[in-house]
Amino acid sequence: MVDSTENILRNRISKKRKIEMSKYGRTKMYDEISTFLFGNRRTAFSLVNHSLAMMDDNIDTTTNTKRLERAKKILTKAFENEKISIKQDWENDISKLGQKLLLLHKEGFVFAADIFHEVINYWNIEDINLSRKGILLKSSILHKLNLDIGRSIGIQFLFLLCPELDKKTIASIASTYGISIKLADNLSDLKEDLEKGFINISAENIKKYHIKITKLSQKDLNGYIKEELSRIKRAYQKGDRVLGKCLQQFPSSREGLLIFQKIAHTWLKQVSEIYGNNRRTTISKTKTKSAIIYIKLKKRK
Repeated sequence: MVDSTENILRNRISKKRKIEMSKYGRTKMYDEISTFLFGNRRTAFSLVNHSLAMMDDNIDTTTNTKRLERAKKILTKAFENEKISIKQDWENDISKLGQKLLLLHKEGFVFAADIFHEVINYWNIEDINLSRKGILLKSSILHKLNLDIGRSIGIQFLFLLCPELDKKTIASIASTYGISIKLADNLSDLKEDLEKGFINISAENIKKYHIKITKLSQKDLNGYIKEELSRIKRAYQKGDRVLGKCLQQFPSSREGLLIFQKIAHTWLKQVSEIYGNNRRTTISKTKTKSAIIYIKLKKRK
């Protein structure tokens, strides 16, 4: 049975996210987690999952990155059992997450402090991600950013689902599935992200597929989308192999690992249904809202 915190958070997520959750199987998986986890771990999972996603949606819409700093301050104060003024629902969600992680820490849950630090790390990565609006990135830089985001989310989930595992194993699974999820999510939201000025196509692929990023057309993107779909499927196959080995090594974590695998695969289902079966893309001619800044093929300092 879904608990009250999960229900409250689901009722406040965006209509678009709610539809995607239901259509591609994530709602079903979150229902399963509600029966798999108990107590503060279950509540913490709901808050990590939904409150961070709602923050992302709000920042995407408002471009108000100051919310990230505010969230970090609230979470830190709550985890350190210090008082802070709370005025909005989202602030209360973050405060509650900090409080639940503190309770888990006091109960002796091994990864409570690690989850706190990983959420802070995720917001630091998001700050970097949001600062690249209108910037065309080299493949290696874009890959690292996607990996960092996906891995962080995976680590947060796995700390709660599979606390029997060691950190190295969790990081390995989170990395392989994390990049898979992020690539699938990027391709699913390709048009929407481009219209907002976030270019999730590398400089090398822009050149390779002759994509006119300031004036997109369906024809421009077909070759890129086909190749990216193949890349995503290979990434998922790698993730499945890594997880398969872990299932043999850590049978006590089987249920949590399989839940995480199923969640990860809902993004593969999503991108496959959007672009699969040789369907033509639905991207019409559109213009990005931001100017493009070309970065030389070297890492930024």
